[in-house]
Amino acid sequence: MAEVDSELLQQLENRAVALLAIREHGRKELKYKLLQKLPEAEKQPGLVDFALDELEEKGWLSEARFIERYVQQACEKGQGPYKIRQALQQRSDANELIEAHLAMDDDDWAEFAGECLFKKYGERIKPTQPKEQARRMRFLQSRGFSQAQIWKAFQSA
Repeated sequence: MAEVDSELLQQLENRAVALLAIREHGRKELKYKLLQKLPEAEKQPGLVDFALDELEEKGWLSEARFIERYVQQACEKGQGPYKIRQALQQRSDANELIEAHLAMDDDDWAEFAGECLFKKYGERIKPTQPKEQARRMRFLQSRGFSQAQIWKAFQSA
């Protein structure tokens, strides 16, 4: 990197640390937020990446930690693998880490889907009325579960 604006670099690092103190962030998401707050950093190519590299070296920014925490929180909220994957791909470029953290058996995801059904409807049984069944299936689809996982959630009742 050519001439580095040390004041701007310090501002980037301070802002990044402040954001990381609130919650974990993915590198892609943090870079976007830093460029929004300090657009003058775009005039020095590589400066934001340099600041983020330093934060990674210090252990303050970790893609693996962010993805692990995000998946954990999303599962607690009752979200399925498709919705979690989509959200993570918007915040991180570490696709192999995303896939590794979402690599659960369909039966495990179906169990999560069944828990969502029980929490919302008080039961996991497949409804007899087609309209109600379709409504519950749409609910689980909107949460990010696949058709196979949804059917297993109804059958495992």
